[in-house]
Amino acid sequence: MSDLFGILTSSANALKAFQSALDVTQNNVSNSQTPGYVTQNAVLDSLSFNTASGLQGGVEAGTPQSSRNQYAEASVRQQVTLAGNSSQLTTSLQPIEQVFNVTGTGGIANALDSLFQSFSSWATNPSDTGAQSAVLSAASGAATAIQQSAQQLGQITTSVNGDIQSTLTAINQAAAQIQQYNEAQQGPSKPDAGLDAQLNSALETLAQYGDVQSMPQPDGTVTVLLGGQVPLVIGNQVNQLSLTYTTPAGATNPSATPNATIVDSHGTDVTDKLSDGQLGALLSVRNTVLPQLIGGPNDEGGLNTLASNLADTVNGMLANAGGAPLFTYDSSNPTAAASTIALNSSLQPQDLVASDSTSSNGTALALSNLANDPTQGPQGMTFGQFYASMASSLGNQLSQAQTASTTDTQSVAQARSLRQQLSGVSLDDQAMQLIQLQRSYQASSQMVSVIDQILQSVINMVQ
Repeated sequence: MSDLFGILTSSANALKAFQSALDVTQNNVSNSQTPGYVTQNAVLDSLSFNTASGLQGGVEAGTPQSSRNQYAEASVRQQVTLAGNSSQLTTSLQPIEQVFNVTGTGGIANALDSLFQSFSSWATNPSDTGAQSAVLSAASGAATAIQQSAQQLGQITTSVNGDIQSTLTAINQAAAQIQQYNEAQQGPSKPDAGLDAQLNSALETLAQYGDVQSMPQPDGTVTVLLGGQVPLVIGNQVNQLSLTYTTPAGATNPSATPNATIVDSHGTDVTDKLSDGQLGALLSVRNTVLPQLIGGPNDEGGLNTLASNLADTVNGMLANAGGAPLFTYDSSNPTAAASTIALNSSLQPQDLVASDSTSSNGTALALSNLANDPTQGPQGMTFGQFYASMASSLGNQLSQAQTASTTDTQSVAQARSLRQQLSGVSLDDQAMQLIQLQRSYQASSQMVSVIDQILQSVINMVQ
């Protein structure tokens, strides 16, 4: 009789174990599309069998095992970081490249051509009022084109500042989610597939902003580093990042727009350590690409070089002929030349001096020759070549970013596909496992029914 009750108990335990395994399978199916979730494998532990000692054997439910492959997770995050960087570079460089577009009918390139053509027409008719007026009009157009480009770059700088701030907000929010995970892990706890999914989803989100390293700790928490060096989450503490603007000590242009600087919650400058992902791309555009064009603490900026060199060269030639300057600009600030260059408002058409010591149109001819004279232009190039070099450099950077973005996007898809194969939920596999567990559950149920019938028969015999 005791053996029958022992078998009944063993069968009941088996029912509980198989029901627990069925719950794991159902949870897998329900969360198959949940970000960060991986297959949980049910564990059935065998019980000792020794009838002499009253051990009836059977099975019991163990702790479900996660199929998460940390190598696959790290590979996905690495590819997401690369894709975030190239994608953000593409997005941020496109509006800048459009400012320096040389294929259209407007912009600086065409304005410079019009200016040199007006000089040439003036040299042909040095005393013609219409030709002189055309020079003033073309000069105004060139100055306006340069000013407008400078204004557009200023607007882009403001936009990039906003993008950096939004990115930092997203990073801090993801860090807060990881902090919540760490708080839940502290103290005695069982593995939680839901919390684990939230952690890895937050880590993958962080990866698009910068290189992420996650290091498990003995107490179940994770320490997260951004950029490989900047502690972001340690236990239940978040090292929040914030944006400020600083001018480096000893800067050659202290009055220029300061650099974007990232500081941690202790006020430590960590900008140089954040060179990957979207944040790295934004910082590169903000502190390197844009200053090379419009100026920064240690860079005059190509557009300012163009503006000041054009104004100084033209004004110098006119001054040598005894004439008034054609352009004005703020010469006290090297990074303000492009934004302040303008036509000399006091200059009248008849004030233009076309002659020099050799001929009645010598100065006008010299001005028209500037279009093809690299000795008079910036950095040993003509004005057109110098402008084209800036446009070409931007075009090359954008093309490289676009190519990298295409490749990196494909790499992300491949890494995620491999991760899915290794640890993702396969509905087909779960369906097969469900059938097996159902049959096992039914077998145990049948065993309970048989034991029940036997016990009933024994009771009837006793009666």
